[in-house]
Amino acid sequence: ASDIMQMSVSMVILWFGFLGNTFIILVFFLEYRRRRTLRPYELIVTLLALCNIFTELSTVIWLIVYFLDLCTYVGEMLYYINDTLITFFPKTAIWFTAWLCFIYCVKIIKVDWKFFMRLKQRISLAVNYMITGSVLLCLLLSIPVSFQIEFTPNTTKMCRLYYKPTDDKELRLIFLTSFLPLVLMLASSIGIVIFLCRHSRNMDKNVTPKSSSHSEAHTSVAIMLLCLIAFYIACAGTALSANLKIVSGEFDLAVAIILTQLIYSAGSPVILIIGTVKLRNSFVISYSREFFKCILINSRAIVN
Repeated sequence: ASDIMQMSVSMVILWFGFLGNTFIILVFFLEYRRRRTLRPYELIVTLLALCNIFTELSTVIWLIVYFLDLCTYVGEMLYYINDTLITFFPKTAIWFTAWLCFIYCVKIIKVDWKFFMRLKQRISLAVNYMITGSVLLCLLLSIPVSFQIEFTPNTTKMCRLYYKPTDDKELRLIFLTSFLPLVLMLASSIGIVIFLCRHSRNMDKNVTPKSSSHSEAHTSVAIMLLCLIAFYIACAGTALSANLKIVSGEFDLAVAIILTQLIYSAGSPVILIIGTVKLRNSFVISYSREFFKCILINSRAIVN
């Protein structure tokens, strides 16, 4: 009964996350077709949504095999590939979230530091290096996951107890794919908040429609990033505690890590849609169109 409940909850989260991430990709795909280019933050958000979708797809396979005990039928090779993917895409999404915070920090903060000035001028090139470096790092850390898989034949929980306990590798993975991105997120967001607080008085004294709109946009971005960080900390904290228990031998908690990854992949697009002006406006327009279509269809049905 508990397996059915967990499977049902997972599928609801999967469907919800798939809709949100698909919407983000569709909006920026249409934007790319219109302008033939994407801004740095738009590219990062699109790749973040894409990673979330691949996370959800690989999670569907993992959940079906896990709950239905199909490991003897699908073979070890599927586990090697899928567990690598289910580690790679969520960790890459975390790094993309961190880089998104950093890009907004570079965009909003106005300082005379040479590093920031050069980075602002070459932000598109820097984003390409960020994306490439994150993908390579997470790939190098995810591939060794398959070498930790070891099935024990003729056991009742063969499909669930298949990881070797490895403290060092687990801690290294947590540090490079969870702690370092969190440090970057916090540093970037704190920098934005401090900058906005210091310049709030100047903004109040020299109020113009343009400066007011910029101030509101920057504040909205800061709130969005803080919400993303708080949401990430909640999910990562749950996954970390489950990871430590799994290392100590409590393997049944593996489903808790999968659920936290699903929750993050489903919750982050909601925060992005609400906090990003372009996505929020596109969502409101799309929702309004569908709402008026429903009213029109219902009114015609009543008349007929």
